[in-house]
Amino acid sequence: MTAQTDFWGEIVPAQERTPLAILREQASLLGTKTKNLVEATVDTSVTPDGQFVHRFTLVVPSLSSYKYELFRIEHGVAIYPITVASEVPSAQSGLGLADPVAAAALRSRLLVTGSLGLQLQTEQEFVDWLRRRLSSAETKRIIVNLLAQATS
Repeated sequence: MTAQTDFWGEIVPAQERTPLAILREQASLLGTKTKNLVEATVDTSVTPDGQFVHRFTLVVPSLSSYKYELFRIEHGVAIYPITVASEVPSAQSGLGLADPVAAAALRSRLLVTGSLGLQLQTEQEFVDWLRRRLSSAETKRIIVNLLAQATS
């Protein structure tokens, strides 16, 4: 019998954090801030073409587990770039539409692909975007409104 030859070489896990790990970390922090009146979950699925889809959802257990999808991101097996798939950026959210060139690029992408699909190329871009999204006035308004309903 012939000895087996290993053609795989060394396989070393990537050093960057995955978007899923970052989202789960942030989701776990919300319940503590709201005394578990509003929680966050991250649900993952895979599309037929192999894209990972992560949905970041706010959940209010006391309101029959009411769910509000805050945003959805998608990425391939390569992890980056990430596409922010379910958020319409606004000038108020700090995502760049105040810049006329960025606005034109997003309008063009919408015409071509049918989706705004904000692209985040690196872990740092994703973390920066996520920080702005979670701490935005819009997100805080949604959470405050859910808290008011949860305590009514």
